Amino acid sequence: MNLKHALRSIRKNPLVTAIAIISLALGIGANTAIFSLIDQLLLRMLPVESPEELVQLAPDSPEIGSTWGFDMMSYPMYRDIHDKATPFSGVLAWYATPASMGHNGRTERIRSELITGDYFQVLGVKAAIGRTFTPEDNDSPGAEPVAVLTHDFWQTRFGADPNVVGSTIHLNGHPMTIIGVSDRGFPGLEIGNATQVFIPIMMTQHIAPRIAEGAPRPALELRRSRWINVFARLKSGVTIEQAQAAIGPLYRQITEMEVQEPPFQRASEQARQEYLRSRLKIFDGSTGRSNLRQTFTTPLIVLMGITGLVLLIACANVASLLIARATARQKEVAIRLALGASRMQIVSQLMLESFVLSTIAAAAGVGLGVFMSDALLRFLNADNLPMTITASLDSRVLLFSVAVAFSTALIFGLVPALQTTRPRLAETLKSEASSIFGSRGQARFRKVLVGAQVSLSLILLIVSSLFVRSLSNLHQVDPGFRKDQLISFSLDPATNGYDSQRTQQFYRDLLERLRGLPGVVSAGQAVQRVLEGGEWRNAITVEGYTPRPDDRMFTHFNAVSSGYFKTLGTPLIGGRDFEARDMREADPNNPLRVCIVNEAFARKYFRDGLAVGRHVGMGNRPGTQTNIEIIGVVRDSSYHQRRG
Repeated sequence: MNLKHALRSIRKNPLVTAIAIISLALGIGANTAIFSLIDQLLLRMLPVESPEELVQLAPDSPEIGSTWGFDMMSYPMYRDIHDKATPFSGVLAWYATPASMGHNGRTERIRSELITGDYFQVLGVKAAIGRTFTPEDNDSPGAEPVAVLTHDFWQTRFGADPNVVGSTIHLNGHPMTIIGVSDRGFPGLEIGNATQVFIPIMMTQHIAPRIAEGAPRPALELRRSRWINVFARLKSGVTIEQAQAAIGPLYRQITEMEVQEPPFQRASEQARQEYLRSRLKIFDGSTGRSNLRQTFTTPLIVLMGITGLVLLIACANVASLLIARATARQKEVAIRLALGASRMQIVSQLMLESFVLSTIAAAAGVGLGVFMSDALLRFLNADNLPMTITASLDSRVLLFSVAVAFSTALIFGLVPALQTTRPRLAETLKSEASSIFGSRGQARFRKVLVGAQVSLSLILLIVSSLFVRSLSNLHQVDPGFRKDQLISFSLDPATNGYDSQRTQQFYRDLLERLRGLPGVVSAGQAVQRVLEGGEWRNAITVEGYTPRPDDRMFTHFNAVSSGYFKTLGTPLIGGRDFEARDMREADPNNPLRVCIVNEAFARKYFRDGLAVGRHVGMGNRPGTQTNIEIIGVVRDSSYHQRRG
């Protein structure tokens, strides 16, 4: 009966109802959309056994060698920790990499994870069909031609065919036998990017040969190459702080052993001591690892604050509308009180009307939230790669929407309801019509509401202006290259079984054909795509430059072809561009190589800024041969979210 009365009351004021629902729906929808992304990127734990016991491990030490991302570790260091660490019940390592998969005459690019044999056991992830890897599947390099599919990939690519177990797929041209499918809902440890195939890490030389390209030994043996992520499971009752204390002596032993190896033989005493003073970071791993998380955490939190302010302003607007409507209902309320209705009954009835409004608005807001989430995801996933983040709203997000709707009903409905049930009965009943200004209490509350609306609107205006200004600045910032009429795409012949010589010839032929196409002004090639998020860092020695005590001598690299800078529109400041003769294979009798640096590099390492003709070397150990000649200087351009 009360619900019918509430619905009739709402229908009597269609304009007020429509404004209230639209205002609240926009606020609830925006908050739902942003919370959905925050939940998936920042809050949701991994779908594994006891995720709260998982931690990530990464050395917090000077980089000596090459690093292929953040929080990376060398495989030999992982083996030392895996075999000797006591605070963990298990330690796993993995590396995500694209691969080329061929099956039944169809070839496609997929996302794979190279993993250690105890990966699934440590995470507690079972097989949906078949089996997962065991340590025995990862015994010797190159001898483990087996693979495990993720459940989603099994369904979408193989039609959930149970007979897929035992069949053969070709990864980068190498035949591998599918031995199982991982459990439903487990997409790997990289939040945001969907893994499709798991491969034993011992197959690294076949699946990701570029990791150790140019190195004297395979990637699995390189201590100075950080390329794997390491997760561990804490033993029962062990905290992160206790694990940090327990792992300290072992990590000290590892670093003391490593500084005795050849890469450190010519290192300065200061560099050695700095490396020995480093520590192994142990931090929460329950929510996995994510490049998207690093990039979008701050923007999402800012957006959540802005949408929260929008919702508060909407609540204030609706409260003002309800106060205005309540003024016209004072006589109705006074009559009901005079007839014996209790104040609590009337407040409950008015609050029910507020809850009906917020419920309708929440339903509309959820629909808007899905639309907004989908729009945001299209922005995040510019390359249309498989993602684990979706626009669909699960029970957690729906629960959040319900909580927001309940809270908004209380915020905009409670005080107006209390104010409405405090009429002066005698005056109200004698009056033919209530004053349009209402009671003194309602007038005071309206003043408070107006003040709150003005304050919140001012804050929102300032925050939104700063946010829009930041976006505008980002849009207008000069990245150091021309963005118009530029097309980029990626190819990796190595994933199709090409060796180094065939790969180089393939790229030479490709560039020649591209440059000959009608409408193509120039074409170039690079290992690292601009602003894609990848990075290649390496130690460096600069001829004639004496490092400061705090100078780690690490810089970002990229390998590019002739015509690359012309294609990007990045001007050459001095010297010359790469030429065909610079692209020759390494000659043991002529070890001198060439490179081009940017303005920032020239300013930092050469006081006169004249870099052309100077020399640098790969590595930062004293005595490193500086056999790379600088032949040119280009204008600064953006690289991995920064200028460099």
